[in-house]
Amino acid sequence: MFTPVTKGRAFESVVAQIEAAIYGGQFKAGDYLPSERALVEQFSVGRSTVREALRILENMGLIKTSPGSHKGPRVSASMTEGISRMLNGAVKVEQISLVDLVQYRMMTGSTANFLAAHLRTQEHLDEMAEAIRLMAEVEPGDTEAFARADAQFHAAIRKAAGNALMDIINDVIEEAIVDLVRDTVDSSTETDEVRAEFVRTHQAVYDAIERGDAETAASMSRHSLAAVYGQSLSAEERRRLELLDASVRSE
Repeated sequence: MFTPVTKGRAFESVVAQIEAAIYGGQFKAGDYLPSERALVEQFSVGRSTVREALRILENMGLIKTSPGSHKGPRVSASMTEGISRMLNGAVKVEQISLVDLVQYRMMTGSTANFLAAHLRTQEHLDEMAEAIRLMAEVEPGDTEAFARADAQFHAAIRKAAGNALMDIINDVIEEAIVDLVRDTVDSSTETDEVRAEFVRTHQAVYDAIERGDAETAASMSRHSLAAVYGQSLSAEERRRLELLDASVRSE
């Protein structure tokens, strides 16, 4: 299955081979890799090298290890969690700006709304409605739960839109989006009114998607994001949002 590796930074070669085997379909989600002992033999390296490689692969979200188990590491059912952790770290380290994050949401959110208005089922609509209900009923001051309900609403829209790649990418930056919503509500001097406006906007988006009005659903996403988050930006940054907001350009 695997081939011996040269010394030096041998763990990197172990990581590369296992990673290639998973991406190449030799090991599928839920499959077990060979045991640690078998990996040591196949790679012709020490136990510490194999353990370091497995630690890296687990941090990447590719595998799950079970200390004490006689079975080998198990290939993860989903890599989203590991990718999300790494991407959110990159967002912080690279200091991705607020305007970049909002612009990204305007682009993907409007597209998701447009597709959802054409493709949604009653089940999708029920999931959206449930998220709005949760937003409206969250205890005052619990901005974390409010932000999670907001994320649930948009996840339901992406599910209705049916684009798997967009769904995965948005899943991996969900924590950054949750932080953005929570911080926006927390930083407001009129928290209750900001929350109420969020709920009203989400309900209006839901109504447009329900009646199949794709253009309105898409434009509402761009306009509401520009209006809500633009208040925290400079004039030059707001201009960047307005470039994506047709309702502002037409005024």
